[in-house]
Amino acid sequence: MGREVLVRLLEQGRQVLVTTRARPGESEDAGRARLLDVVARTAPGVDTTGLTVAFADVTEPRLGLSPRGAAWLSAAPALQVVHGAAEVRFDLPLDVMRFQNVQGTLHVLELARELAAQGRLLRLDHVSTCYVAGDREGQVLESDVDVGQRPRNAYEQTKLEAEVEVDRARQAGLPIAVHRPSIIVGDSRTGRAASFKVLYWPMKVYARGRFRTVFGRPGCPVDVVPVDYVADAVVHLMGVPEAVGRTFHLAAGPEGQSTIEALAAQAQDIFQRRPVRYVDPDFYLRWLRPIVRPILRLLRPDVAERGGVYLPYLRSNPSFDTTEARRLLAPVGLEAPRVTDYFGRIMRFALETDFGRRALPAYSSSDR
Repeated sequence: MGREVLVRLLEQGRQVLVTTRARPGESEDAGRARLLDVVARTAPGVDTTGLTVAFADVTEPRLGLSPRGAAWLSAAPALQVVHGAAEVRFDLPLDVMRFQNVQGTLHVLELARELAAQGRLLRLDHVSTCYVAGDREGQVLESDVDVGQRPRNAYEQTKLEAEVEVDRARQAGLPIAVHRPSIIVGDSRTGRAASFKVLYWPMKVYARGRFRTVFGRPGCPVDVVPVDYVADAVVHLMGVPEAVGRTFHLAAGPEGQSTIEALAAQAQDIFQRRPVRYVDPDFYLRWLRPIVRPILRLLRPDVAERGGVYLPYLRSNPSFDTTEARRLLAPVGLEAPRVTDYFGRIMRFALETDFGRRALPAYSSSDR
């Protein structure tokens, strides 16, 4: 998502400071070259004269900005801050996730307050996730934050804790808009993706014929959104003054979401595999897991370890109300497409690249 938002801002002629963590032994010029390569692969030919790249780390005070980044920040008369840095893995310890996702957000808020005191903060756009909803079922409103839900992993917990801090700062007067995407997949028009996680992982296992048993419920809701919609929506909302003070579910919503059963049926046709078998997750956890998991660890360790991370999402999920998002996005023609309408494209692209193991095909002029 980050790269897609960036290229859209550059296409608008914006002056953009992008912060990135330094790789071991990397110079800042090499870091800039690395980011320029990402931009070139995402949007060939885009004008990058407005792009400044600096080293930083959100886990440090004032973001640990390098002298280059600090100089750019000091020279800017007014700033719009976009905070999208986060650790998105589901299997890391809570303290590691808190350090990145909560402490990092607190440092961004400190910087925003400093800029506001100087009269230089236009607004802060914070990228969260629909899954701060945790284990809730039924419909979740965009205005809901912490309503007593139980997070299902450290990712959800720390993103919720971070959003609570953001909401407090907003209530105290900082101009903040919150963007909550659901599960982000590839481009709805081309299928192109730069990352093959979450939804892609069980599909990869099924496509390769390695496993076709789903420890989940066929009717479980699945809310998926394509990266082009999310990036277009975020960039548009960044320019809408009315968005400040509000939270937006960038999700398919009750009308556009699908189910495990519907996506599995499409996958069966695309991959030409046998139908999946369903095992109720509660039955599995109580009776089968003690027997099955040791066997899986021997025969299919990837399924045993990584599959357990996704198990809660195969059991139940909420539906995300998108009233506020639709109110501001529909007038400009932005609407989340139904995943069933483009699922074939994203899966065929995944097959073409062997789920990211083969080099991505070159962009054509029709890709953007």
